[in-house]
Amino acid sequence: MVGVHDLAGRPRGTGFLADHHGTVITSHEAVDGLARLVLHAPGGRTCVVDADAVTPLPALDLALVRSEGLGLDPLPVTARDRVASGTYVTLAAGCWREARVLGATTVTYTATDRFHRLDDALELAIGTAGRDAL
Repeated sequence: MVGVHDLAGRPRGTGFLADHHGTVITSHEAVDGLARLVLHAPGGRTCVVDADAVTPLPALDLALVRSEGLGLDPLPVTARDRVASGTYVTLAAGCWREARVLGATTVTYTATDRFHRLDDALELAIGTAGRDAL
């Protein structure tokens, strides 16, 4: 996992390496409005990148960040047209955890320029308590 911080050191989000070329996938709001950001990898490795290294994808709530020298292996990524309710997925939530898909829902998030609506976000039940989370 890669920590995404602003230049003052404030955490903005997390991401992961998606390929051997140094592409980090993170959320759009983690990089939104930043002229420069600092990526932190395990082992104390850091990489400072300018906004021109960021490809924002606000309609997907994603951003691609070109990085160098993080020394991480990429995580496998898969894409599906649909994920059925009851399917278990693995996610990073402080550690690797399993969550059960409850269904799809529409959510919004606020970026610097406007609100973004995301259709088909997965509603998840995380942990043994079975409480709902997005």
